[in-house]
Amino acid sequence: MSFIIAMISSMLIVIGSLYAYRNMIQSRVENSEIDDFKDAIDEMDDPYDLYEEEREQEITDIKQMIKEEKARQKGNVLKNTTQNASAMVSVYRLIPYAFLIIGFIALKNSNALAILPYLIGLAAGMPIGYFVAKKLFILRSSER
Repeated sequence: MSFIIAMISSMLIVIGSLYAYRNMIQSRVENSEIDDFKDAIDEMDDPYDLYEEEREQEITDIKQMIKEEKARQKGNVLKNTTQNASAMVSVYRLIPYAFLIIGFIALKNSNALAILPYLIGLAAGMPIGYFVAKKLFILRSSER
């Protein structure tokens, strides 16, 4: 009984997590605007070495761009966390976690909890949940 409850719980957690993240990514893709521009590497690429005298200036420009990008990423930590919060506290994840906790408490209270089968069930449910979610969500969305 411990194995089955743990396996179903972890399987539902993985399926719910993947579904919530899939929905979050799809909504971001739908809301994003795609700009058609070359990145900095494409602009600086010179396959025939026609601009050799400008190389040293480009190297300092690259170093400056890297510093600016690092500073920008540090400032975006809070923004990224709040954007990902919808997937972290999704109902699709909270209900399976509640099932995990309630199942553990019910097993403990009925003296039916066996730790080793419970841990094995948790470990077995993760890959099963991944393959089920892949079959349900990932393959179907790529067919569209």
